[in-house]
Amino acid sequence: MSAPDAVRVFLAERGLADVVVADGAEGLVSRWEQAGREAERERYPFGVEDWLNELDGRQLLHELQAAVPGSLTGSLAARLEEADQRLRAATEVADGCLWGDALAKRMDWRPAREWWYWRSPRAVNEDF
Repeated sequence: MSAPDAVRVFLAERGLADVVVADGAEGLVSRWEQAGREAERERYPFGVEDWLNELDGRQLLHELQAAVPGSLTGSLAARLEEADQRLRAATEVADGCLWGDALAKRMDWRPAREWWYWRSPRAVNEDF
C-alpha cells in the first residue's frame, strides 16, 4: 500500500470527515499552517473550541507520523517543522494542558512531547 493510501486508511479508521480523509497529510499540514497564521494575528479570532480542534489536528499529525512511516517526508515534513516554529513563536505556554490535566494524564500527553496542548494564543477574544 502506498503512503498516501495508508494515510487515508489511518484517517478513515478514526472516523474523520470524508474531506479530511481525501485531503490526507497535505490537508492536515495545511490546516496546521493556517492555525499558525491565525495565532499570529493581533488577536486570535476564534474561540477555545476552535483552538482545541487545531491542537487535535496537530496531535493527529503526531500519531500519523508514528503509525504510517513515510507519511510526512521531504517538503511536507519541512512545512510541518516551519509551522511548528511559527506556532510556538505566536503562542505562549499555558498554565496546564488546555484539555485539562486529567485528560493529559489519561492520554499520557507530556508538555515536552505533545507541546501543542500546552500552548495558547497570546491574545484571545473574550469568549476564549
